[in-house]
Amino acid sequence: MIPTPATLRTAGAAALLSVLVLAGCSEEEPLPQPSTPAPTTQEPATQAPVEDESATTAPADDVDITTAPADGEAATQTAEPGAGSELSATDGRFTIELPDGWEDAYELAEQEGVLLAAKEIERKDEFFTNVVVTQEEYVSNLTSAVEDAAQELAGEDGEYELLEPAPVDGNRAPGYTLVRDVQGSTIHQTQRWISHDGTLYVVTFSVIESQAEEADEALEGILTSWSWQD
Repeated sequence: MIPTPATLRTAGAAALLSVLVLAGCSEEEPLPQPSTPAPTTQEPATQAPVEDESATTAPADDVDITTAPADGEAATQTAEPGAGSELSATDGRFTIELPDGWEDAYELAEQEGVLLAAKEIERKDEFFTNVVVTQEEYVSNLTSAVEDAAQELAGEDGEYELLEPAPVDGNRAPGYTLVRDVQGSTIHQTQRWISHDGTLYVVTFSVIESQAEEADEALEGILTSWSWQD
């Protein structure tokens, strides 16, 4: 099974959202994200893979992205920062624990499909390390879909690396890391796709290159602390 263009655009929009909305974290209105139709239900996993010549995703460079923070103090957050602070998805289906020095950022990323958003309190090299979780429709043959999405989203100018599946409270979450230049800054984005009870969850973790190695522990802690509530 090959992911539909809509599925690829949705994954790409999640990646853009974490840069567009959470990079500056100002009191101004969030920057607009590309319009993305919901993905459609896929055929059973037993279907033979076929080439999908229509699957196209607009690369990040096509969008007016800014990573520079605007003047003014950061928007008020809804959760107390600190290690062990529990954060719940808006639909109540799962919780995570925030890493030390992180805070809730849902108000900054509140758009259709976003269930949870959090960011590091301290900006480093003009960027806030952050995570955004979006909810999508179920796709079958998740591993194949992830591989094709990584290639499509990286495009000609980006780099990607497929990752071994990570355990997420009983589920296995395949994923990839994308490396892209955004207005002179190199951003590393890791996406994990989690299929649970008929729903696909896309976890997008974004960090500036200088902090990428250090931030790996934060993402691992988020996934390890993930707890389904259904």
